[in-house]
Amino acid sequence: MLPSARAVPQRLLVPIEIFSDALCTWCWVQKHSLEAAVRRFEAQHPEVEFEIIWRSFCLNPLFKTKCDKTALYDEWSGGPGKFQVHLDRVRAVGAQYGLKFSMTGVTGPSRASQVLIANTLRRRGPAAQARVVEGLFRGHFLLGKDISDEEFLVSLGSDEAALPADVVRLDLRNGLYTRFVDDQVEEAVEEKGVEAVPCVTVMGRYKVGGYQDKEVFETLFDRIWKENAGLLNASRNSVL
Repeated sequence: MLPSARAVPQRLLVPIEIFSDALCTWCWVQKHSLEAAVRRFEAQHPEVEFEIIWRSFCLNPLFKTKCDKTALYDEWSGGPGKFQVHLDRVRAVGAQYGLKFSMTGVTGPSRASQVLIANTLRRRGPAAQARVVEGLFRGHFLLGKDISDEEFLVSLGSDEAALPADVVRLDLRNGLYTRFVDDQVEEAVEEKGVEAVPCVTVMGRYKVGGYQDKEVFETLFDRIWKENAGLLNASRNSVL
């Protein structure tokens, strides 16, 4: 006996791409801002499903070697002590999501972490990728980890994505995956118009650049819902 057409769920899929760099302070806060907006909207509209994908961007292509984190961010901010004002702002905004920042330890470039992010999506899907991204941000900005350190990345891939350690290690050393990430960064700039991070694109049409509070995304989701609700209802009625 065939199932009733009334039982067929009609859903609206909203794909989201986030262009980020694990070295970007605002990208971690943006992750939580966006996720808060998504959770609230899904609770209000069970017919809506979001798919969040993380894409690579290079915050500073000239950064090539390991260095002290505070010194690195001071240099990017214009000199010794200059980063503190920026960090105070990020801490104040991130506090509403329970985020804390402790800029300790050293770090190298984010390229290897981007390989892990891309391969986690390929091997385990968006949910596992989001856990790895969170682990990278937390490790770098709170736990004093080096996001270029192979052992840290292997551990993260194993713990958060259930990837075999040897698979993660081989992926990180595979030049093909490194070139894939480089191509992804180039595509973000040349074809998708990404100029800085965080940068969020929704449904491939709406681009939200720079850090934005959750209310900005809630407003955008409302707009998308209103634009698509009629089509969703028509589809639902066609099977009744």
